[in-house]
Amino acid sequence: MEHEILDLYDDNFNKLDKTIIRRVDEIPEGANIMQSYILIKNNNKILLEQFTERNNYKWGLPGGHVKAKETPEQALNRELKEELNITNILYNKIETIKFPYNKYIFNVYYSKEKMNINKSKLQKEEIVQIKWFSKEEINTLIKEEQIPRGYAYILNKYLN
Repeated sequence: MEHEILDLYDDNFNKLDKTIIRRVDEIPEGANIMQSYILIKNNNKILLEQFTERNNYKWGLPGGHVKAKETPEQALNRELKEELNITNILYNKIETIKFPYNKYIFNVYYSKEKMNINKSKLQKEEIVQIKWFSKEEINTLIKEEQIPRGYAYILNKYLN
């Protein structure tokens, strides 16, 4: 498996002139890594993906890490293509936020584009299934700790 090189950012979301190797290097003090995630909403339900055993079969939002030299939007488009084989989706950026519990910065996007998830081709190394969830179902998954806290933070902020 090829190592992912990630740019580092300060607490004000400015890119630093430093990189790390994901899952190899520690994130240095005063630095953060950046991720891009999307809330896709259809019929008052949000699309979540269930991760493989590597991530304990938990649920989360589509998206992922911003690699070195990528913009947040390029990262989101790449992740949507890799994970779900989704291309040319229309979305808007909600905001960029600092996750208060560790060294992550989240770019959060939103789409109301109608999708038939039965036609999605999943990245079997990372995603087991995708499914639409109501706000109530998402809150239950969060209470049952079936959604990791980074995703739960985003979902709580924008759904409740």
